Amino acid sequence: MNRCIMLLLCLTLGVILLQGCAGKKTNQPMNPGVTNATEEVDENYHEAETGEPYPDSLQGFNRGVFSFNDGFITYVFSPINTVYTGFFPQDIRNGFGNFYRNLGYPVRLINALLQFKFDKVGKETASFVMNTVFGVGGLFHITHDMPRLKSSPEDFSQTLAYYGLDSGSYLVLPFLGPSTLRDAVGSVADSFLHPFSLVQPDSAKFALIGHDKANTASANLPTYETIKAESFDHYTSLKDVYFQHRRSLEKE
Repeated sequence: MNRCIMLLLCLTLGVILLQGCAGKKTNQPMNPGVTNATEEVDENYHEAETGEPYPDSLQGFNRGVFSFNDGFITYVFSPINTVYTGFFPQDIRNGFGNFYRNLGYPVRLINALLQFKFDKVGKETASFVMNTVFGVGGLFHITHDMPRLKSSPEDFSQTLAYYGLDSGSYLVLPFLGPSTLRDAVGSVADSFLHPFSLVQPDSAKFALIGHDKANTASANLPTYETIKAESFDHYTSLKDVYFQHRRSLEKE
């Protein structure tokens, strides 16, 4: 556990340092060879300061990873997903999603507590109990149509935002897709709170995590394909959608 805490602290420090380094303006760089790179970073953050809400100082790296992910989705995941959706009907896939969401209750609970959002603590707890008891362990999301128990999810990245830490640059992760520097740190922290961390052996743990991610990706695939088909630059479109979604969660 001490190693986990040290890893989280190091990642958090790394985010802060990266934000500070990326935000610095170098008027007279000592090494002429890095002038272009510095000007590119400065341009990205100048746009953020003058109204651009989505910082992307890692755009060169991100676009490379994005192209890799897009190729993986098109030529590997989509064919596999065709078999997956043919084998498991929509209702079964929805049940998987409901179960995994219900299982993530500790993550939402702890982060709601850290932000003193006690109304969400009550809603999450009541929803978890009812879905677990009456929804066959969470396979049925019976509280979905109960407005009084509806609550937006909370995670550690939102907790960091609550305490004033900026999102940092946009970040595209291999296979995992859109994120930010802060969201990446938050995901690591949340993984320690998730019941998956208690599953043994590791092969079973990673199988569950992989199925959860794949089932979610399967549900999101039609939206991804629509954005790709209708966008001139779907890298930018997906970035905009991601930031809009994340910032709407931070406000709730």
